[in-house]
Parts: sequence; structure tokens; C-alpha cells
Amino acid sequence: MRHRLSLRQIEGFIAAGDLRSFRQASEALHVTQSAFSQMVRELESNLGVRLFDRTTRRVDLTPAGEAMHRKIKAGIEAIDDACDEARAVARLETGHLRIGTLSSVATGIVTRTLGQLRKRFPGIAVSMREDFNGILIEHVASGETDLSVCAQSESASADLLFEELFKDELVVVMRDDHPRTRARAITWTALASEPLVMTMKHTSTREHVAASLAAHGLAKTPEIEVASMATALAMVRVGFGVTFISRVALADLALNGLVARRMHDPALRRLGIYRRRGRTPSPATEKFAELLRAEAHRSVKKLRRVRRAGS
Repeated sequence: MRHRLSLRQIEGFIAAGDLRSFRQASEALHVTQSAFSQMVRELESNLGVRLFDRTTRRVDLTPAGEAMHRKIKAGIEAIDDACDEARAVARLETGHLRIGTLSSVATGIVTRTLGQLRKRFPGIAVSMREDFNGILIEHVASGETDLSVCAQSESASADLLFEELFKDELVVVMRDDHPRTRARAITWTALASEPLVMTMKHTSTREHVAASLAAHGLAKTPEIEVASMATALAMVRVGFGVTFISRVALADLALNGLVARRMHDPALRRLGIYRRRGRTPSPATEKFAELLRAEAHRSVKKLRRVRRAGS
């Protein structure tokens, strides 16, 4: 059975229990003493329990009143704590950010953004998952992550919202003694006889490279499949063909012994943020997205300056 108590009755009961005086309690609530006494009588009648023992000199809580007073005080403290915690989340003093990311942006843009977030808001806990594009999108859709930084996909659910940050260009990487390093840009047909080292199926890079090869009439499959970009670069470094990486990731990778070259008619992918449509983001999520936009903007500007310097 649920008892319907008004907030005013609860306030009056707590005041009388704390002060042990109806007069002082009525003054605290800015009501007359007679009105206060009537409110207490109604409360006791509603509960069917005597809460106070009254004398001309003193008001004491009955055993039932003591138990109720203790429980309600604990409840009020819990409510106060909840309000304080909500305000702390809004002020970014605490919170939990859950993100997913592609490895191509994790080592640069994403980690730099997380570093800024940690420096400015150290109370925010961070969970990060690095995975393949399709899995990252599924995690957002299921609510496992608050957002994912990945490539736009035509197969993504309509329940998801994509915000583009920039268009990413895939560049070919080869050994620095490869004869094609003399060219400023490489054609797709020039790669027809080159062994390909690629990440596994269903990765964003693999899908975009495959689409570009097919568009140029090349029915080519990788000779070597690897799980990570670090392994792909290592295989190219020891002479097992060429690979493709994100242009925006170039500055954050060690390309010792390797050279990156742009492609004629390059493979482009739209990188950005996937979130669930119609859901209000947490303050921590919104702040991360704000910092990520700024970091992506700086990275793209830097790439443009490098491109102009090299042209």
C-alpha cells in the first residue's frame, strides 16, 4: 500500500522531529501553530499511526515516529546527493564517456582529443573500444557506446545520426626503394601487378580500396590479410607489396623505410561521429564531440598546408 504524503507534510514532520517543538516548526514553515497542528493530525490520520507524544512543554517522537523520521531523513539525504551528482555531471566534474573508434583515427585525432578532455575534466571516466567500422556502428545502435568515430556506411540504421568531420583520403604506402616512389601520384592500374597487403574484410579501408579497384576494372584481392595496420606496414617494410592507410593518420605513424604517395582519383571516405538519433547526449559526450570537432579541424588544416608545401 502506497501512502500519499504531500511535500508540505513531509517538511512539517521533519521540522517537528528535528526541533521537538510545534511552535518552532510552524515558524520554520511560516504557518500558524494551529494550522501546523492540523497538518500533523491529518498526517497521523492518513497513516493510522501516532507519530508524536505532545505535552505542554515538549514534543517527542513515538517509536513509530522515530523510525519514520530516520527513514525519511535518509531519503532526503539521498535526494540531495542525487541532485548534487546531477549538477556535478552537468558541470563535467564527473561522468562516464563510452566511445568507439577506428584505429586510423585512434592513434591521432581521438587520443589527442581524449588527452584534452582528461586534462580539463579529470573527473570524467573514459571507456574506449577500437574496432572495425561495422562493429563500431552496431555498438552505437545497441547503446554499448555513446558515440563512435568511424566512416559513414550506407548500411547503418536509420535510427543513427551521422555528423561528418572531414573527408579522408586513402594513400598507398610502399618501401622507400620502390621504383614508383618517383611518381607524385599513383594510378590504380599501376597497382595491377603489385601484391596487396590489406586489413581483413569488413574494415572501412579494405571496403573503400576494393571499391576503387573495381571502379578501375581491377578484380584484385589481397595476397596478405592482417588484423592491424601496424602489421600491414611491417609486411610492406620487409618487401611484401604495398598497402593503404588513412592520410590523416600519416603524421602519427612511424614510416621508417616507407613512403606514402597519393592516388590519382583517390579513394575517399567520410569520417565522423555516429550517435543514436533522438537521444540527448551526456555533458561528457557533448564536450568530447566539441573538442573532437576542433581537433579534426586543426588536423585537416595541417594536412592542407603540407599538401600545398609539397605541390
